[in-house]
Amino acid sequence: MKNIKKVLCAALAAVMTLTVIPAYTADAASYSELQAKRQSLAKSTSNAKKEIAKLKDKQGSLEDEMAVLDKGLQSMQAELDAATEDLDFLTARLNEAQAELDEATKQREAQFQLLGDRMKFLQQKGSSGYLEILLESESFSDLFLRMQYVNDIMGYDKEILDELQEIQDTIQARTDEIAENHAEQQAVVDIQKEKMSEMESVVAQKKAIWASYESDLAKYEKLVKANEANDAAILRQMNASASTTRVYTGNGKFTWPVPASSRISSEYGYRTSPISGRREFHNGLDIPAPYGSAIVATEAGTVTYSGWMNGYGYTIIIDHGSGITSLYGHNSSLVARKGQKVSRGQTIAKCGSTGWSTGNHCHFTISKGGSAVNPHSYVG
Repeated sequence: MKNIKKVLCAALAAVMTLTVIPAYTADAASYSELQAKRQSLAKSTSNAKKEIAKLKDKQGSLEDEMAVLDKGLQSMQAELDAATEDLDFLTARLNEAQAELDEATKQREAQFQLLGDRMKFLQQKGSSGYLEILLESESFSDLFLRMQYVNDIMGYDKEILDELQEIQDTIQARTDEIAENHAEQQAVVDIQKEKMSEMESVVAQKKAIWASYESDLAKYEKLVKANEANDAAILRQMNASASTTRVYTGNGKFTWPVPASSRISSEYGYRTSPISGRREFHNGLDIPAPYGSAIVATEAGTVTYSGWMNGYGYTIIIDHGSGITSLYGHNSSLVARKGQKVSRGQTIAKCGSTGWSTGNHCHFTISKGGSAVNPHSYVG
């Protein structure tokens, strides 16, 4: 766990040190300088997203482990509950047996005391006791009966004592057996509790790892968001730097950029990103089309950018004059070159799915004065 944390922290520190770039403001930077900044941001964002993907994979594996642990805990809890219930039952039986043993012991001791008192009395009297019995006898047969009576009493007391002793021994044996079972069951409960404690400790460790993943994810996602904001600022600066000395002479109605398709899969405005899953502002139209389909200039102008662009993959930007530009992203290949003058409807690229894309389509953006506007204002 410590090694994992060290690696993640080191990676994050390196990325943050190398890639956190302050928000950009318009200056006289050239397209190449601006693109270099975007490439730096792209590298930073790419590294951060790789780390995010790794962390999410680890979270997925950890989630599976925690699900297994949870089932194990439930099973162990059920076993502990059953063992505790058995222990409670044995505890109740042991208490009952001990109470019976205490009562039997008390009765045996009382009987023993009674017999002892009688034997002590006769012993103290000695021969005089028998003489008193003889003298008080009215006849020989009376004497015999008296002596037989004394012997019967002594015998009866001893018989009662023996019975009580036997009962006490039986209860003692049963109590000892219950006590032994109780001790064994207590050991079972203690073992189950120890296992539960160990399992809960493992679960706590897994939760701590999960929390560290969440913390690292938040940092990387924050970095990606900051990079995207900076990238958007640079893109606005690139659009704003388009020539405003050239005056747009068209009628404001541009042609559709993808002749092979009129379908729109994602409109201009807020949406849930198919890449990040977060709510974001989509600054153009996504127009799906077959791979390799022609992408055409929506209006005449000069190509100010033709190359790879962060997020958009192979991209074309055309300056139409008066600060109006159009962008065509995710192309499989580029036809027009930077500095080339193109006419309305001229093929400038081929449809593809490069950059941050989930399928073949053209991302089409129109900007005015460096800010994206709703393309529907220019195209039908």
